[in-house]
Amino acid sequence: MSCPRCDANGAKAGAKHSGTAVVAPHEAATTWCLVGTPNVGKSSLINAIAGSQLQVGNWSGTTVEVASATTRIRGTPVTLVDLPGAYALAGTSSEEDVVLPALMAHPDALIVNVVDATHLARDLTLTLELTELGRPMVVALNLVEQAAERGVGLAPDALETAVGVPVVALPDHRRHGAGRLVDASEGARATPVTIPYPDAIADAAARLAPTVASRWHALATLAAEVTDAPGARAVAATERAALDAAGIDPFLAIAEARHRAAVALATGATLERTRRPDPSERVDRIVLHPVVGPLALVAGLALTFHLTFAVSTPWIDYFGLVQEVLAGWVAALPLPALVASFLSGALIEGVGTVVSFVPVLFVLYVLLGFLENAGILARVAYLADGLMRAIGLPGRAVLPMVLSIGCTVPAVQATRTLEERGDRLRVALALPSISCSARLPVFVLMAAAFVPAYAAVVVTGLYLLGFAVAIASALLFRRLLRTPEGSGALELPSYRWPPASLILRLAWARTRAFLQSAGGPILVVVSAIWLLLEVTLPSGTSLFEVVARALAPLFAPLGLGDWRIVGALIPAAVAKEVAIGSMALTFVGGGEATAPLGFLAGLGALGVGLLEAARDTLTSLWGFGGGDEVDSVLTARLSGALTTAGAMAFMVFLLLYVPCIATLAALRKAFGARWMAFSIVYQTTIAYLLAWGVYALWP
Repeated sequence: MSCPRCDANGAKAGAKHSGTAVVAPHEAATTWCLVGTPNVGKSSLINAIAGSQLQVGNWSGTTVEVASATTRIRGTPVTLVDLPGAYALAGTSSEEDVVLPALMAHPDALIVNVVDATHLARDLTLTLELTELGRPMVVALNLVEQAAERGVGLAPDALETAVGVPVVALPDHRRHGAGRLVDASEGARATPVTIPYPDAIADAAARLAPTVASRWHALATLAAEVTDAPGARAVAATERAALDAAGIDPFLAIAEARHRAAVALATGATLERTRRPDPSERVDRIVLHPVVGPLALVAGLALTFHLTFAVSTPWIDYFGLVQEVLAGWVAALPLPALVASFLSGALIEGVGTVVSFVPVLFVLYVLLGFLENAGILARVAYLADGLMRAIGLPGRAVLPMVLSIGCTVPAVQATRTLEERGDRLRVALALPSISCSARLPVFVLMAAAFVPAYAAVVVTGLYLLGFAVAIASALLFRRLLRTPEGSGALELPSYRWPPASLILRLAWARTRAFLQSAGGPILVVVSAIWLLLEVTLPSGTSLFEVVARALAPLFAPLGLGDWRIVGALIPAAVAKEVAIGSMALTFVGGGEATAPLGFLAGLGALGVGLLEAARDTLTSLWGFGGGDEVDSVLTARLSGALTTAGAMAFMVFLLLYVPCIATLAALRKAFGARWMAFSIVYQTTIAYLLAWGVYALWP
């Protein structure tokens, strides 16, 4: 692990804070870094202080999500940074690896250490590490009410005296606890080092101090937890050799000293301890039962999947109506035909493609935010862990894999719940093989045209094939990529009811972050497809047909030699269901042009559509929608252009080939352009090989 800390100024700072002199209270900080263990309530605290829109983005050089908000505190603009949950500064996961570099990148920031009062000794270990950075700090003691419900009484004043920095109890930060923290921030200060290390460790750290940024860095270098301080490497190697000769393991000695000090602090700050049953434990006896638990897991995943797409589908349809109205308004304007076609066919269609992901992403993020903050997602991962570990994945991977049945984009976004980047990458690269709902209309059309008696069996088989390829891909990536995997440790936090305002703000911030990164690429690709369809060569042939005919020989071994079939795969790169529109255009004809629409008539249609979307949202909660209608004319013409074997190969290829542009944008945002390109090559290769096999083996 590395962090930007070891320059000349850092060395001086390290020397200054390695002693015992108390540093004077700092001036008002313009950045507050909230640090704490997972599920401790940092995001809720930011929401209570700022009461503003949260911004979500990836920390520089990582794929880890960091939320922040900007507000004014006592007239000073302050940025509140919600760092990922961590149990130690020397991280063992990608989330923890972000914390220390972020703190060192903001040397003037106020550290707000949020501590879980129900796990005081555990969280105070991180508190003690933070004090060794020698930085102004405040401790926010959260979940005090839950501790009291378990029979644990606390003395914040005693803890403040022992730690040496302001300690604020937050019985209910959503009402007045945040104000207490703001008051305490004015007295924030660095604290003297109080951990009683063995003399040999303390002496070795003192000799390392002049070469590093703080006492914590000296100890971490001595324990070989950080190794990027060039001036300290030689000294650290000498000190470790001396400690080894004395039979002292510096890592274990430092960890044990911190643990003993944390337990002593917790004991001194605890007034009473009357053991009372944790309500979460009573619920877990049912939820985590070996028989009832898996049934509850299946029901919970089905409910999450159903809510995500049942609630969002009416609004996706409504945005489709908005596109139609806008296209009608464009048709009513006195514009050149090519300009009007670009506005309606490229710009409105492109924006509509982007906006169509808003409902499904927002609903997904609301549900994920609730599941995470309520403590439910950890139980889902626990129940699924055994099954998923058998295929080399963590238990939490079950959620994005199930969500992928509806849409791969939110499924890729859902991989952020996995702790290790290696696990996130493996799952995200495997997800495009699982059939999303956009492919279903194409499968229904082709199956009805070629195997009407076995249509349901064929469609079901395609879904099973997608899952099989995804699982095989995950196992393959585990061997090939050699990226770190998550550990088997899994904490089950207490159940709690998260504040609705926080969940909604985080959901919108995450949705907006995706749209900002994906909107540009989607618009570019949609415009390129429009250009192929609209621009005609002097011979009267469109660019679309020219490109499709040029590609047709490549697909002849799959039984897809007709350029119209190959042409359907080009716009399907934007969205798989567009393949139907392309085939309808080339096999049947373009249909009627968009009719002009008056402004008031359009507003009326939007108003009626809005009411219908609200109505359908309520009714859709009780069941899934009906099936898609099949175009009999199109099916008849398709049956004359393909054999049954070719149709099967087409469906397998469409199932597995290059992910849609929105999925590629999600992969690029999460893992970078290199892995996005890898997904394109991998999925297309797998699709071609399996489609060729189906065509060759089909009787």
